[in-house]
Amino acid sequence: MHRRTNRVIEAVGIAFSIPFFAFFLLYLGSLANGRRSPSKDGEEGEEEGEEEEEEEEEEEEEENFKNVMQKSSEEESSAPMFLRVDDIEMFVLKPAAQGSTIQCRITRDRKGMDKGIFPFYYLYLELGNGKKRFLMSGRKRKKSKTSNYLISLDPIDLSRDGDNFIGKVRSNVLGTRFTVFDNGINPDKKPFVPETAQLRQELAAICYETNVFGFRGPRKMTVIIPGINSDNERICIRPKNEHETLLARCQNENTQNLIRLQNKMPTWNEETQSYVLNFHGRVTEASVKNFQIISEEDADYIILQFGRVAPDVFTMDYRFPLCAVQAFAICLSSFDGKLACE
Repeated sequence: MHRRTNRVIEAVGIAFSIPFFAFFLLYLGSLANGRRSPSKDGEEGEEEGEEEEEEEEEEEEEENFKNVMQKSSEEESSAPMFLRVDDIEMFVLKPAAQGSTIQCRITRDRKGMDKGIFPFYYLYLELGNGKKRFLMSGRKRKKSKTSNYLISLDPIDLSRDGDNFIGKVRSNVLGTRFTVFDNGINPDKKPFVPETAQLRQELAAICYETNVFGFRGPRKMTVIIPGINSDNERICIRPKNEHETLLARCQNENTQNLIRLQNKMPTWNEETQSYVLNFHGRVTEASVKNFQIISEEDADYIILQFGRVAPDVFTMDYRFPLCAVQAFAICLSSFDGKLACE
């Protein structure tokens, strides 16, 4: 009797222990899942946080870009704000607002097998607080009889057939005369292109003369650009032959609707034994390529200044009546080697 009772008690104990043990295992499993799930949620939260931070940085960059340009217009000029962040092409082709100074930076990339001879140049708009916005890039073409620079709105695609090709700079054989074109069609190729295609504009011409201060001294520059109409828009110059070009018109003294600019000649500093210009802190290293462009009527009005701040970094500040493409092209011509001017 006692043996039967003990067996019954053991059976009941086993019956109760099995489900309790199973329940205990399920309970431990739920705790483990509970501990893992916050970690997963945390990772997703971190990824979402990073994406939100990137979006906020992009929004902040665009907002700073808007604020800087608006502040420039409001504080330095009564002209309305003309810049749209989503239309860089319009900005780089439009003359700077009167009374404003557009501060930019050019970096030169000479890394790689070909870039030592054919470097890439990148133009950035300075936004303040150490921030900048890419505007244009330029590079020297490899297979060209004369110096030929392509200008693009894309930092990577600098091909002439690219959608972002916006202009080019072409020199003569000696590298002393340069012409700046937009992305229009060469009139010499007109019979082979559709009639709807637009002939190219000449945006500027740059002439370098033999040094007036001796070997490797300052170079004398003359810049000719199209005039500005009453609406502060650039007058279109579309030559159909060589006699209508900016260079030909300047040589023939046909300067109607043209603006003639020149570089400000530096003064000799006995203490530093070098030629100097006052760049107001925007240029920190001496270079034969440093220059300031002024009008013939007002030597104190600096329209464009360019100079070195590091081995491959340069500042470029321009004002009315120049646009960014014209200013960048003039600076690219300064980078080019000149047989008769060095």
